[in-house]
Amino acid sequence: MPRGGGQCVARMRPLLGTLVEIRAGGAASRVAGGIAAAFAAIERVQRLMSFHDAGSDVSRINSSPVGREVAVDRETYGVLRHALDLGHRSGGAFDIAVAPSLVSAGFLPYPALGEPLPQKVDDAIHPARFSDLELLSDCGVRWRKQGWIDLGGIAKGYAVDVAVAALQSHGITRGLVNAGGDLRGFGDRPWPIQIRAPEKPETLFEVGGLRDAAIATSAGYPGGRRVGSPMVDPIVDPESGDCVAWNVSISVVASHCMAADALTKVVRLAPAALPALLEHYDAQAVLADDLGVRSCGRNRLQREPAAIRSVR
Repeated sequence: MPRGGGQCVARMRPLLGTLVEIRAGGAASRVAGGIAAAFAAIERVQRLMSFHDAGSDVSRINSSPVGREVAVDRETYGVLRHALDLGHRSGGAFDIAVAPSLVSAGFLPYPALGEPLPQKVDDAIHPARFSDLELLSDCGVRWRKQGWIDLGGIAKGYAVDVAVAALQSHGITRGLVNAGGDLRGFGDRPWPIQIRAPEKPETLFEVGGLRDAAIATSAGYPGGRRVGSPMVDPIVDPESGDCVAWNVSISVVASHCMAADALTKVVRLAPAALPALLEHYDAQAVLADDLGVRSCGRNRLQREPAAIRSVR
C-alpha cells in the first residue's frame, strides 16, 4: 500500500475497517483541533455508509422493499450519485449492488436488517444491479428491484476527502490522511509514496511524490478468502457475479480520493474503459506486479520521468 512521509504531528485511530492515520502541520494552536475535526468527519461517514451498522443509510436502503422511498443524508446521496455515474461510465464494472456476492463469499456478513432477496444469495440468477437503485429528488432513493448495496469501494475514499477538507478548514497548511492505502496529501512539498509488490509485500516500489492529490491502492496481498478454488478477493466480476482475485496491485492517482478509490476496481475489471475514464477524471493508473511498475494516464506523481515505465 502507499505510504506517505513528512514532518507533521501524527495521530492514528481504528476506523473504516482499517487504521486511519492523520498527519497535520501548521500553527501549533490549530493542529489538535484540525486532527480532531478530521477524525469526526470520518466517523460521520462511517455512521452513514457502513454496511455493518444497522442504523446506517446503507442498512436502511438494504432493508427497504421495492418501491418504497428512503430518505438519506445529503452526503450519502452525493456518494450514491457519484457511484451510479461511474457505474454507467464503466459499463457496469463499478457496481455498488454486488453486496450479495460479497456476502456469499464471506467477505460481508448477512445484513442485520436486510430483506431476503428474491433468489438465494448463493445462486442468484438475476441479481439487482446498480441501475436498479433510483435516485429521487430531495435525497430520496428507492429500489426498482430488490437488492443490497455496499459502498465499501467508494466511501472510504470519500471519508479521506472530507477529512482533508476538515483539516484545511482549521488552517492546517500541510497534511496527509491515510486510510489503509487510500490517502490524500496537501501542502508545500510532495509526500513520498511507496507501493508494495502484490506477491512480495516486503518489496516496496518508490513511485514518486504526491502533492495536492490523492492515491488509492487495491491488491490481493492483504489476503484473500478461498471459496472453493482458487483464492479470491473481495472484488466481483460483473459478468459472472463471482468474486475474483486481484493478481496485481492497482493504484489510481486523482484530485479526489473518492474517484481514486472507485477507479481501482474499474482498472482491474474493465481495462478497455480505462483510457476514457482516466481522461474524464484527469487520473493516472499505476500497476505493480512481478514485472515491476508501469503507468498510464496523466502523470500526476512527481518524480523523474524515467522512473516509471509507461504502458502508453
